[in-house]
Amino acid sequence: MEIKGRILLADDEEIFLKGFAQLLRLHGYVVECASTVEEAREKLERERFDVLVSDIQMPGGPVLDLVRQIPSLNAGLPVVLMTGHPSMDTALEAMGNAVLAYLVKPVQTQELLMHLQTGVRLRKVQALALESSVRLQTWADEMRAIEADIRSAPASMGVMPLSGLVGLVLGNLASSTLELKQLLDLALQANPSQGVCGIRECPRLSLFQEALRTSVETLEHTKGSFKSKELGDLRRQLTALLEG
Repeated sequence: MEIKGRILLADDEEIFLKGFAQLLRLHGYVVECASTVEEAREKLERERFDVLVSDIQMPGGPVLDLVRQIPSLNAGLPVVLMTGHPSMDTALEAMGNAVLAYLVKPVQTQELLMHLQTGVRLRKVQALALESSVRLQTWADEMRAIEADIRSAPASMGVMPLSGLVGLVLGNLASSTLELKQLLDLALQANPSQGVCGIRECPRLSLFQEALRTSVETLEHTKGSFKSKELGDLRRQLTALLEG
């Protein structure tokens, strides 16, 4: 069976914990269990999970104590909260901590599975955004190096071989554009109601914008060193993307 994601299930009710853990495993998830705040914290520090499913009140800490520790333990980890005693105070604090869902016991299986699917997709978005931002930063550094080489080259050397430069630029752009499309598709699947505008405000995605801006500036500065319709079109497309 295909593994759909890694889940940390935290609850002090042993029957619920074992029963739901087995149910989630039957649906393709790898599940680790914790019955106290300390046990959950140790597992979060030691292992990587896609979603935390936790009761609001856990032994070893005050209400919502585990959720409050998530930013330092595992930043960005999607959290699904459960409680048999819902209240306005805990619901509002859960919203303030960017909790994915606030469920009232007895939890409906299909509802929980839906939120787990969303959480796993969000985790994939985070991983892809981080990987892509690193690649784009590397690309931007390469573009700066190319610009520096062109500016420092003696006039007697003539125009640098264009085919290699075009291959580098277009190859990296194609790869980065594909990653951006995958990121957008995953983000929309994970949270369709957010829409494109909300996704563009994500702090992680600002790294993409900065890398693209650097690339546009480099293409603009080096356009006099050689003539290339492909690079000219590329520059205009990236500029339109940034301005849009």
